[in-house]
Amino acid sequence: MNEKTGKKKNLKIIFAAAFIMILAMGTIALTGCGGGDNTEQAAEPEVVINPITGIEVESADALPARPVQVSIPNDTYGAVPQSNITQADIIYEFPVEGELTRLQAIYYSDIPDKFGPIRSVRYYFVDLATEYRACHIGYGWGKHAKSQMKSNNVPHINGMEDTDLFYRVSDKTAPNDAYIDWKSIEKVADKEGWFDKRQKVKAWKFRDDEWAAEMEKAKADAQAVIDEKGESTAEEDVAAVEEAKAVLAEPEHATSIKVKSLGCNSECKYDAEKDKYLRFWYGDPYVDKETGEQLEFDNILVQKVHSDVMTDDETGLSDPKGRLTIDMYAGGDALLFTKGEVVKGTWSRDGVKGRTIFKDENGKQFRFSQGKTWVYVLDQDKEFSYE
Repeated sequence: MNEKTGKKKNLKIIFAAAFIMILAMGTIALTGCGGGDNTEQAAEPEVVINPITGIEVESADALPARPVQVSIPNDTYGAVPQSNITQADIIYEFPVEGELTRLQAIYYSDIPDKFGPIRSVRYYFVDLATEYRACHIGYGWGKHAKSQMKSNNVPHINGMEDTDLFYRVSDKTAPNDAYIDWKSIEKVADKEGWFDKRQKVKAWKFRDDEWAAEMEKAKADAQAVIDEKGESTAEEDVAAVEEAKAVLAEPEHATSIKVKSLGCNSECKYDAEKDKYLRFWYGDPYVDKETGEQLEFDNILVQKVHSDVMTDDETGLSDPKGRLTIDMYAGGDALLFTKGEVVKGTWSRDGVKGRTIFKDENGKQFRFSQGKTWVYVLDQDKEFSYE
């Protein structure tokens, strides 16, 4: 081999070695370095909680962009039993005229294929829809309800405007026989863009693992104060011990909540084995028409309000139909029944789109058990008791 050929061969070897080094360096740059483990850590998936039930869901896509609120009759002349109300995340029972009640069932995590029977809207139901950013379904309008629905820009379907979307079932009698399918609602919602933008529903506080840990620590700290200062007569120590005893005190318990009026007679009984409140209607199990299942709840909430009969705009006299006016922003007393315990407190709400907040006698927000809730919106004429 001559000198010229040898030089060319050496250059090829040098270029090859340099190329290998560049590849190696590029691989190190791409994989990163540190501790010998170059595997990139995957980001932790975001925990998504249903704000109405406090229960974790698979992803945000498991919940629709907004809840659906349905106006459902609750009277003794054919309304009960209703269809698919076991699937609602939370149900409000409101007073209406004639000492009857009407339900506002709010669906979020589990949307049924049909809803019904469906009845007319009261203006204070609209206050609830704005709170939950819900799409409202009703059939008919109470006084001021239509104007308030429109002025608050609440997405809605009403049988008085969209009659063709509803149908009548043969096993119920008018006016408690109007139904609507989810497909019909979805078709209108898609056209109007009601579900295009995800709405933020503010969550209540729930009895989750973090809360349980806080309670354990609070009890341990309270016991430590009693152990340390229990024999002291110093004024500040006596006060600290009394406060610690309050933390350790057993809560009030109740196994039965009863509500009665001329048009409503219900009871919710706590079943300790199931850790659920079972609902009864005039002494019988309150069941879903489609499944025959008795309704069960993890929380029973009582929201006390003041109602009056409306004054007729034209005559100045009491409304001839006895329709009610209820201020859903005025605040008032409240009680929470959960896990057999009774929590007393108050409620308040700030503004049309504000969330109703419930606080106990110490000024801390109610801690709801994770799961479904029945809300009694009770006026002063309702007979209410628990034991």
